[in-house]
Amino acid sequence: MDFGRHLTVISSIPMKPLILLLLLLGLGDVAFAQEDTVFIRQNRDWTADTLVYETDTLIFPSGMARHILSGTTVLPSTHGQIHAKGYGLYLKEVSRSACKSHGEEVYWSKDKINSVQRTDTSITVDLTIYDNCCYDFLCDIEIDEERGGLILAYQGYGSHCACDCCFGLTFHIGDWNIPDLKEIKGVMIKGEEKSFRKLE
Repeated sequence: MDFGRHLTVISSIPMKPLILLLLLLGLGDVAFAQEDTVFIRQNRDWTADTLVYETDTLIFPSGMARHILSGTTVLPSTHGQIHAKGYGLYLKEVSRSACKSHGEEVYWSKDKINSVQRTDTSITVDLTIYDNCCYDFLCDIEIDEERGGLILAYQGYGSHCACDCCFGLTFHIGDWNIPDLKEIKGVMIKGEEKSFRKLE
């Protein structure tokens, strides 16, 4: 190969277009590298005696577009959560306790707030909810401007079983505690007035 000839060709390109060409080639590599791949390994038949795994491959156009929700979790960056940040509040995580009871009472009991604990940096709200035995929950918060309340919301999803259960959900909310921001007066479940609990 005649390296001298190739060097002559490159050196004959004006400097600015050469830099632009190299920059574009480099950006192309960066854009391609932004693509994100996730591998999910799962048991194909959970009713069988032996485990038979299969792997799914999910390809996302970028790391920003990688949205995978699993189990009981926070729905990320909803409009309600963005609005709540104007009050200095952000939903960090939600923890779920296993089904506590599936007796007759779960069919007529109402969701309730068991406790609200507030510190300088957090608000922790413990709930008892009633929903399908096999559900996990997608959780969210939003602000009720009229009542000055923080609404805790959840949506059950997953497998549907022929029973309802009593679960515990605990919302862990960060509080930036910035004096100039608006204050909330209390918390409630899904906007239900009867569930409203004042913040001390």
